[in-house]
Amino acid sequence: MTARAITDETFGAWVIKCNPHKTDLAPMVDAGRAHEQWCVADNYRTRLMAPGQPVLFWVSSHPRRGIWGAGTLTGTSVPGPQWKISTDITLFDEPILASDIQCIAELSTLEVFRSPQQSNPSWVDASAWAIIRTMLPE
Repeated sequence: MTARAITDETFGAWVIKCNPHKTDLAPMVDAGRAHEQWCVADNYRTRLMAPGQPVLFWVSSHPRRGIWGAGTLTGTSVPGPQWKISTDITLFDEPILASDIQCIAELSTLEVFRSPQQSNPSWVDASAWAIIRTMLPE
């Protein structure tokens, strides 16, 4: 997968990553929702983000790292000293653990595994998104 492989045909969902050593998870878990605003890099990906697109919430650097929630983008990226994107992400009762995701051959090379330190946004392609959607809680 190349860095600029995002097209209407290849795009599946955005991935917003949260490092709990930098952003407190407890208030989000208590509310059952991720924050509504997330920092994103000033790059071509951020400019592709649009309201209504699906987004996954990935918690990194945690014993239970993985997908903790899902939702949609609610706005376009807002430029500034630190670019921001608006989201509506509901947290799951139990995360989908990275260890379970990596057991699926088609998901073992997701960008969050290959490049975990990359800034937001990350993404999954359409084929990965089709598999991940079946794993999401109702």
